[in-house]
Amino acid sequence: MADLYEVLLVEGGQTWHAGWVADDEAGTDLLLRRGDRIPVFASRPALEHHAQERGLTLLEDLPDEIDLDLGGWLSRGQPVPPAAEVSELWHLLYDDPQAGKALAGEELGEAYDDLVEDDAEWFATHGAVARTALAEAVRRLRGMLDRG
Repeated sequence: MADLYEVLLVEGGQTWHAGWVADDEAGTDLLLRRGDRIPVFASRPALEHHAQERGLTLLEDLPDEIDLDLGGWLSRGQPVPPAAEVSELWHLLYDDPQAGKALAGEELGEAYDDLVEDDAEWFATHGAVARTALAEAVRRLRGMLDRG
């Protein structure tokens, strides 16, 4: 039985609950999928109902809140978000087989390593390239969200 970790996806004034399934076999974390779509839920009870119907264990931990636009940084380039928020979004997208494609490559791998190591000059060094790649990854993810 898989554990279903809760993630809150935030975009502008909207918030959706999304299940995040830990895949023990591959060692990766993937957003719950229904075919090629990722179901998202308007409320915690809706997510709980979905998990219960499918025999999934919903962990009681507080959800991670993931801002899909990083406060406007991805779309407008400002304001610069905290590095921790960039890291959370990157981690959410990286393992996804579709969205993560935009984050592949040696240069972006180095950028992520520097981000995790809390490089003080990260935005000056990697910000432009990372912002472009993250925006593309988010675009792919948005195309898979099933908000119905």
